[in-house]
Amino acid sequence: MKKLKNDYLSLMLALFGAAALTLLLYYVLFHFGKLLSGARALMKVWAPFVVGGVIAYILKPTCNSLEAWLTGLLEKRGKSSKLAGGLSIALTLVLALAVIAILLILVVPTLLDSIRSVMRLIPGSVERFSDWLLLYVGDNETLSNYITQFSDSVSTSLPEWLISTVLPNLETLVGGVSSGVASAVNILSNLFLGIIAAIYMLGFRKTFARQAKKLNYSVFGKRWSEIILREFRFADRAFSGFISGRLIDSLIIGIICFIGMLILRMPYAVLVSVIVGVTNVIPFFGPYIGMIPSFLLILMVSPVKSLIFLVFILVLQQFDGNYLGPRILGNVTGLSSFWVLFAIITFGGLFGFGGVLVGVPVFAVIYDILRQLVNKGVSYHQAKEAETAPPAE
Repeated sequence: MKKLKNDYLSLMLALFGAAALTLLLYYVLFHFGKLLSGARALMKVWAPFVVGGVIAYILKPTCNSLEAWLTGLLEKRGKSSKLAGGLSIALTLVLALAVIAILLILVVPTLLDSIRSVMRLIPGSVERFSDWLLLYVGDNETLSNYITQFSDSVSTSLPEWLISTVLPNLETLVGGVSSGVASAVNILSNLFLGIIAAIYMLGFRKTFARQAKKLNYSVFGKRWSEIILREFRFADRAFSGFISGRLIDSLIIGIICFIGMLILRMPYAVLVSVIVGVTNVIPFFGPYIGMIPSFLLILMVSPVKSLIFLVFILVLQQFDGNYLGPRILGNVTGLSSFWVLFAIITFGGLFGFGGVLVGVPVFAVIYDILRQLVNKGVSYHQAKEAETAPPAE
């Protein structure tokens, strides 16, 4: 009787679960717009926590290192190590703000000067390029007319566009139309609240980890909880290692590019180095994305120096791809170059630029789960075949 009752209860639970999943699937299929708008509204409300979570996750390795160092330092001096947690968070925030402030002070003014210089050079560069083309197609009247029209159009329309469109928009941005001000205030408030949320998240990160672990064990039991925790640890290693590794690698490449351009006496050293460093964050395609606009910028000043820059940047990319990148990143994702390319194209196509940045570690986690499932399946079938195999004579 007891077995029958348990079987009946299991059947009822299975039917209830199937009905709930069916209703959920129906609602998702036929009310997807409402769900999407609701998710967007919720994300808008939770924006400070999302920003805070990203900031806390990026700063977590530095905070952990500082806390371990401060704990050892305080214990050696016979003092309580309870202050280490709060001091490590404060030092981490001070270091992060100092790095941002130094970058803004050193890079932004020179960057703006370079952009202004490029804007002044564009009309003359277009005219020189047109004259160069006319030397080779001067005999062809149709092509010559097209080139002349293109040169005249750019030379006249570009300054007008800068005066009539760019400058008023900059004035609007600085002066502040109500919508622009509201948007800026919203961004700043989310950033401010995000920093506060990040401080709390860093302070309670160990408590959150214990609570998540306890909840995991209470829902899934010991066996499945250990499997889930193992995957979360792998995901954490993949994400933190990949993101911090890409940032450090890009910073070093940007600095090397700047030093190399100074030695080679290249124009726009700061602007080009920033472009090369920032685009290098993008895996696989990043170096080529940064190389093209940088080459065109230098080409406007000197074709010879643009060719020298092209050789220099190709050598720098080989150094980064074959030595510096592997030394910094190691094999944190466990993916081959083909799967890296697959992840970038897939997640970039689905989620845009954000997908390009996080697609590799996300796919690494999915790949690791599938790999373990395949290995489990192979082991299971091998065991079954061993059981059913006839005994050896």
